[in-house]
Amino acid sequence: MKANTLRARLKAKQPVVGTMIQEVSSPFIVHAFSNAGFDFVYVDLEHGRFGQETAADLIQTIRLTNMVPLVRASDLQYHLIARMLDAGAQGVMVPRIETREQAEAAAQICRYAPQGRRGIAVARGHNDYKRQSPLEFSEEANRENLVIIQIESKSAVENIETILSAPGIDVALIGPGDLSLSLGIPMKMDHPLMVEAVEKVVKACEKRGIYVGLHVGDLKAIRDWSQRGIHLLSGSSDLDILLDGSIQFANGMKTAVA
Repeated sequence: MKANTLRARLKAKQPVVGTMIQEVSSPFIVHAFSNAGFDFVYVDLEHGRFGQETAADLIQTIRLTNMVPLVRASDLQYHLIARMLDAGAQGVMVPRIETREQAEAAAQICRYAPQGRRGIAVARGHNDYKRQSPLEFSEEANRENLVIIQIESKSAVENIETILSAPGIDVALIGPGDLSLSLGIPMKMDHPLMVEAVEKVVKACEKRGIYVGLHVGDLKAIRDWSQRGIHLLSGSSDLDILLDGSIQFANGMKTAVA
């Protein structure tokens, strides 16, 4: 099974940067992001426009690059998570986690027995369609794949200690957009309530040896929180990058011909 370089770098406390694919299903976008130097990319099935078959094709393309393929599932359901791992994702982020029971269910779906309840099928995208001992493969998958839970509400922050007590969680990723809405301070990333909430999650994760992630389009926030112990850093998306680049280039052209 392909080694998860993302896990190794997080263990070494090295910052890693990534983005999301939400709109573009062409292999072009994967190679563009790889050539740009991203370490990983999420295929977004929560807000993205495509289904699991297209996501599986994108995952297989990502596996051909130096990036690590991750998926944001649309919901905490077995078939929405396990099939993406079978397709070759090396980690799954599960949104809207607010209880220990939800966190434990996510980890159980992502891992094989005795650590979880994922059904085994070996020669699939997750090991590049190679024949392999089921026992050997299940042990490798349990060791390599990342279970990422998304913390994105006031309730989740309040329950963070209990949530993180669930076995098998690798990363707690903060979704600051939804979190700021839940806190009543929409998109105010520097607000004291936001800073307090993020710090609470970071401290709880550090105590349990769980990695912390953040997905935000604000480069200042990425810089600030990378200095405070958050090493899994992602921002923007294919859609945002295309929109911003289009606006910047169009404005530049208008200035040039004015």
